[in-house]
Amino acid sequence: MGQFGRFIRELGKYRGAQLWIAFLTLISALLSLQTPGLIKQIFNFLDPRKSEPFHLPGPFSSLTGAFVLLILVSLASGLMSYVMGVTIQAMGQRFLLDTRVKLYTHLQGLSQGFFEKSQTGKIVATVVNDVGQVNGLITGAFVTIIQDSVTLIGVLILIFMQNAHLALLALSVYPIYILNYLLSRKGLSDNASKISELRGVILSDLQEKLAGIQVVKSYAQERSEVRSYTHLNRDNLNLNIRQNGLGTWLWVRAELITAVGTAVVLCVGGQAVIKGDLRQGDLVAFLVLVTAYLYAPTIRLIQLNDQLARSQTSLRRIFDLLDTAPVVVNNLKAPALPKIAGRVVYEHVKFAYEPEQYVLKGIDLTVEPGQMIAFVGGSGSGKTTMISLLSRHYDVVEGRITIDGHDLREIELYSLRQQIGVVLQESILFHATIRENLKYGKLDATDEELAAAVEAANLTSVIEALPQGYDTKIGEEGVKLSVGEKQRLAIARALLADPRILVLDEATSSLDSETETLIQEALDRLMTNRTSFVIAHRLSTIVKADKIVVMELGEIKEMGTHSELLEQGGIYARLYAEQFRAELEAGA
Repeated sequence: MGQFGRFIRELGKYRGAQLWIAFLTLISALLSLQTPGLIKQIFNFLDPRKSEPFHLPGPFSSLTGAFVLLILVSLASGLMSYVMGVTIQAMGQRFLLDTRVKLYTHLQGLSQGFFEKSQTGKIVATVVNDVGQVNGLITGAFVTIIQDSVTLIGVLILIFMQNAHLALLALSVYPIYILNYLLSRKGLSDNASKISELRGVILSDLQEKLAGIQVVKSYAQERSEVRSYTHLNRDNLNLNIRQNGLGTWLWVRAELITAVGTAVVLCVGGQAVIKGDLRQGDLVAFLVLVTAYLYAPTIRLIQLNDQLARSQTSLRRIFDLLDTAPVVVNNLKAPALPKIAGRVVYEHVKFAYEPEQYVLKGIDLTVEPGQMIAFVGGSGSGKTTMISLLSRHYDVVEGRITIDGHDLREIELYSLRQQIGVVLQESILFHATIRENLKYGKLDATDEELAAAVEAANLTSVIEALPQGYDTKIGEEGVKLSVGEKQRLAIARALLADPRILVLDEATSSLDSETETLIQEALDRLMTNRTSFVIAHRLSTIVKADKIVVMELGEIKEMGTHSELLEQGGIYARLYAEQFRAELEAGA
């Protein structure tokens, strides 16, 4: 019950709504419990053997008046239930909004490593589906629990006041109710957990395959993917059928128990009526109390077992996500990084994604302001990790990295990243307008600044040719840009931010030769007086670098200018010769 206890505490922020709901519930229950008493008086009045007069206020002290009062009580109770339902729905929607925003805000603060290890579909399932499931708990189960619990307390008092002997007989089936609940609880909970887990897998698989639909079609795997998706959904179908079966079987057993309890009360009460120990109206009213106000709420509460089991799994996933702590912690009390010149120093830096499995092994590197540094090396050499540490997506295990003498761990994180512009190998653009994508780098950018960045990225003619220019939507809802155009748009976005440090992770690898030449010229101009880090497999693009760092297995093997490294005849010279020869052969 720890998760439900925490959930109740989370609802504490809606204390006002809860108190109002509790008040409405109490009034609604009190009004509803008047019905059996009115039925009792009506039946006793109609008893041919010994009619009993009504004990009601003047206007209602007749048969017609009693019927009118019965209708008025029902209408008032219904009105209270309506107002309570609206209030609970509003609270549920507020919870939905607050929790999704809270989860999304928390996700924004998590470290890069979390997203690299997690399936996006499962995260989406938690933020959307699991929060929706818990919202159903508030708007459905929450109403039932409060209303039926208050009703049960009231009806217990009434039945013992009317006939303690029959009340004990009515309650004699309660141990069987409890046993019925306990027999079903674990099965429902375990199966609900499997459903929730599989739902995340289905969403992840769907997102992954749609994102990679070109690969699917290129390898003619459409039928295979349909079979795989059908198999996952068939498993989901079977689990849900089992869950519904378990819930229905729980309800059937509860109904059987109710029938037994009702039959016992009717049998014993009927004999008392025959003997003259009990009025007919008293028995009818007692049966209404027992069946409609004692057993029916009990069954509804037991039926919540299924919803509670599903909600418990959803709560666990929500709280697990909220309890996930970022590996890289932003110290909000740390000073902001002032405007920097761009001197970067790696001091004996060691780093490992997994304990003791170092991917950087004692790196020492000094980069002066305005220098262009190019990292060269094969897959797994550590060059991308060097960049990730600079943006502080991860923290070093040993050593430190400083910018203008400031240890990255001792400055406010956002002020650091605001001065670093990044262009990734795979351009990530949003399904929005070109203007909105560009201004992601600088939200308050003017039209003149947009135009300058676009011109520098050699993208002006492309945008002018679009139907709505900067306001043209790209992606699913608009035009499709080529790979090279996307890359240039990403470059323009980074340049618009005017960062002091520029990171180009193979930024020109997706461009054709003509476009690459134009972009490279623009980048050469823009990297002047700006510290720049470049990762590129095409060595011809980094010949002008102030320093080329050749990495292998997490260590710096060579370092120098293009000419110096060629003269050394080492790893870089060999790579350059192989690539130059391959380009000549490709050209031939």
